[in-house]
Formats: sequence, structure tokens, C-alpha cells
Amino acid sequence: MNMQSGQPFNSQQLSYEQFQEQVKQKQQQEQMQAQQALRSAGLDRNSQQVQQLVQELYNIEQELKQAENQLQMQMDAQKRQIQLIQKRIQQAMAQVKSSLPANSGRPYMQ
Repeated sequence: MNMQSGQPFNSQQLSYEQFQEQVKQKQQQEQMQAQQALRSAGLDRNSQQVQQLVQELYNIEQELKQAENQLQMQMDAQKRQIQLIQKRIQQAMAQVKSSLPANSGRPYMQ
């Protein structure tokens, strides 16, 4: 005699379809109980929608912060790039000045 769930294995054993139906019914019952518990705790359908909206706003806020951080990093990188270009220009100007005669009569650079 095969024992499953404390019952003998015989013609009373559930078919797979019957078992699936029982599982489905149990899940529906648990879902209804959970919804009832939420309602009794003050979280009715409207409260759930508000809670979902608050969560969505929080997610949007996080995305915005991430976008701001990325933008700041890009701005900082571009600022460093501009500073490097300015430094190269100053170095090139210094080379030009140093290669010109001291009193050439034609002021190229001031």
C-alpha cells in the first residue's frame, strides 16, 4: 500500500487535472484572503493604486537621479577636455612667442 498525504493509493487518488484544479482553487482562495486582509488593513483597491503610483514616482525619481549623475559626469569630462585644449593652445602660443624675434617690429602676439 502506497501512502501519500496519509491516504492509501487507490481509486480515490486524484487525477492530474483534478489536482491542478484543486491547486488553482486554493490559489484563488488565498488571493481572495490576501485581498480581504489588505482591505481590512485599510489597503483597498484605491489605496493599492495610490501605493503603486507612489512606487512608480519613486522609480522615476531614481531614474532622474541616475540621469543627473550621468549628465554631471559628462559635463565634468567635457570640462576637462576643454581645459586640456586650452592648455595646448597656451603651449602652442608660448612656442610661437619664443620663436619670434624679440623686436621684430610686427607684433604677431600680444
